[in-house]
Amino acid sequence: MSIRRALVAIGAAAALAIVGAAPAVAGNPHFIKNATDASLVGTSLVVDFKEAGLESGSVETVVASADLSATYSCVNGGNNVPSDPKKTTIDSRVSASGVFPAAKNGQIVGSLTIVPTPADQALDCPPGQTATLFSVVYSNVTVEDTTSGAFIALKGTFSS
Repeated sequence: MSIRRALVAIGAAAALAIVGAAPAVAGNPHFIKNATDASLVGTSLVVDFKEAGLESGSVETVVASADLSATYSCVNGGNNVPSDPKKTTIDSRVSASGVFPAAKNGQIVGSLTIVPTPADQALDCPPGQTATLFSVVYSNVTVEDTTSGAFIALKGTFSS
């Protein structure tokens, strides 16, 4: 009878070892607020983020989005804005996305860069003048993991 108990105990221990060796399952995907931020680099918005609570090895699609107001103007050959400049302001929702694998600890650390529409695509200037981006304002910046559903809205306005 004690052999039977010993075999049952060994079998139970083996089952626990197998279950205990299984990878941890994610519980609560979320962005870490103090490790997720945005900054202006030239006229581009760089969004750095950290997401936790993911399953180890999962592959996540992350999207950074912002409202953009960009002002473009024509500049003449002397690098001056003509007295009656041709200019336009484009207001749009812009974004950048990427695919990131979660590390063994269930976290992703990444960066996405949002860029405005190139000046030559935004404004058609007369001969001898060049379309130039004069200013950008990014607001309502959000970061979303479209795979896990995690979401964060960043405070602040970023302008040049």
